[in-house]
Amino acid sequence: MKPFLILIAALSLTTVTLWAQTPAQAGDITPIDTTRFQPDESIAFAQYDTLSLEMDLYFPSDDAERHRCIIYTYGGGFIDDNQRAPETRRLCRQLADDGFVVVATNYRLGLRGVQFKGPLSMVKPLENAIKLAAEDVMKVTRYVLDYASELTVDPGQVVLMGSSAGAITSLQCDFERCNRTDLAQQLLPEDFRYAGIIAFSGAIFSRSGLEYQYDTPAPTLFLHGTDDNLVTYDQIKFFGIGFYGSDRIVRAFKQNHYPHMILRFTGEGHAVAARYFLNYDEVCWFIDNMVTGGRRYEIDMTVYDPYRERFSWDGADPGALYK
Repeated sequence: MKPFLILIAALSLTTVTLWAQTPAQAGDITPIDTTRFQPDESIAFAQYDTLSLEMDLYFPSDDAERHRCIIYTYGGGFIDDNQRAPETRRLCRQLADDGFVVVATNYRLGLRGVQFKGPLSMVKPLENAIKLAAEDVMKVTRYVLDYASELTVDPGQVVLMGSSAGAITSLQCDFERCNRTDLAQQLLPEDFRYAGIIAFSGAIFSRSGLEYQYDTPAPTLFLHGTDDNLVTYDQIKFFGIGFYGSDRIVRAFKQNHYPHMILRFTGEGHAVAARYFLNYDEVCWFIDNMVTGGRRYEIDMTVYDPYRERFSWDGADPGALYK
């Protein structure tokens, strides 16, 4: 376990500021053989007219009858299909090598072709895109639960993990489950709970505030840049309609003492959504301790990283993405 995480585990409720390590030390993982990027199996789970959606499955190499499961939802602004991008496959294979059954799911891309004409113009298209994606991920969840034995999945250890649009979708799925929306009641078993949520630059869309009315949320790991212009770090509200980022969600979690861990990357933009390898150790620590281990920590970490990886799109805003 990393030294700073040992400190966090001991203090639990303390706010901690971290100074980043050099690039050679910053959570690097051993490169894997590119010939092993391919999924072990692909299964169609939904058919919409001429559109067929598939999930890619990655299995551990051991013979255990039950494994923890991660349903991974890729990012791409609800316009790009990155299910089988090299980095997605590399991440999924690494997680499988570490003992997880990994499901990399596809979903309908509801913002394809939408043009940005100001924030108000995006409200309904964004709401629709999130709803479509959440429905598809819930369908994948239901498939995993229905065939848990065949997939060697422990149904009590199903974790949602996502990046950007995938992080929004993951947080939205648990929010809708906790509020027993029609969609969640239709697709998820009444007694089901996600074991954990991991959100790289995510948010929640809601027309009725940020309350978890019928159930408590799953332990959640938030990773977000404080200067993110694509997925708000704080919140955006119009006439009671809210798009709530990691900082605002964590405030609600703290108020109710819901278990969570947040890494706030000071001065960073949306590139945090693509940095799952640099924070891979934190992801594994969170799952081992706060999901499987059941520790109800409330961890708030501020990270200053002068060696962060930079991308040309890091400071992009919706106007640049949805031209």
